[in-house]
Amino acid sequence: MMLATMISDPTEPARALWERLNARDWDGVARLLDGGFRAVWPQTGEVIPTPAAYVGLNQAYPGNWKIKVQSVDPSPEGAVVRARITNGDEVVHAIGFYRIMGGRILSAEEFFADAGTPPYDRSEFTERM
Repeated sequence: MMLATMISDPTEPARALWERLNARDWDGVARLLDGGFRAVWPQTGEVIPTPAAYVGLNQAYPGNWKIKVQSVDPSPEGAVVRARITNGDEVVHAIGFYRIMGGRILSAEEFFADAGTPPYDRSEFTERM
């Protein structure tokens, strides 16, 4: 057997996670997570300590949000995902760092930022997207 066929692509579970979150495929999300999975949300100081808690938190999250995966890149331990989340007029940008082994997500560190206007006029130095 060739070595290339033995190594799984670490970006696939990370991409699948966000696609399944968007589809609200909670069983599918759970199947991607290792039994020892835990997630950290540093901006709110929260730890989601188990796969069941992660699925439950996302399932209970209010709103009719839609997720668009913008990029998935390999990292030394797994993958990095950038996504855009919308809920009506509300826009949130997300980035997640995932440790992945054997096609399973071992852990996540996820950051969420509201879209908005700059806090002061910086147009002399920046361009708007």
